[in-house]
Amino acid sequence: MPKKTYQEQMQNSYSDYPIVKAIPPSMVKTWGEGMQVLPSPLEIQEAMRTIPTGEVMTAKELCDVLATKHKVDMACPYTVGILMNIVAHAIEEDESDDTPWWRTLGSCGELKPKYPNAPEEQMALLEAEGFSFVKKGKKSIYWVVER
Repeated sequence: MPKKTYQEQMQNSYSDYPIVKAIPPSMVKTWGEGMQVLPSPLEIQEAMRTIPTGEVMTAKELCDVLATKHKVDMACPYTVGILMNIVAHAIEEDESDDTPWWRTLGSCGELKPKYPNAPEEQMALLEAEGFSFVKKGKKSIYWVVER
């Protein structure tokens, strides 16, 4: 069976999402008790579309936006991270889609290593909007975006 394209994954693999449920016991120690949302990829894309030129949104900020939207304690950061990657690649597959995926960053303001043509393409697109970068890490090098 051929691998699904990112567009197919985004459109067909998450038909039951968003899902609102209790934070599982395995996550309670880190995140606390309460309710969480597992968002749909379309919600991630919708949030990406709201980021204006010259601004960025971290994964943590995206989680906060989604939690507020669904009136829950948190959006699952693992799900959000995975879906950010799927959405970015799906946008790249669709030449007519101009959603600015490059304006979303990791939770600490770092470039996303699994984004399309990472990190060069995201860096180039952000540089064109006036952002600069700081190299971090000794063993594992990554780039943090400076606003």
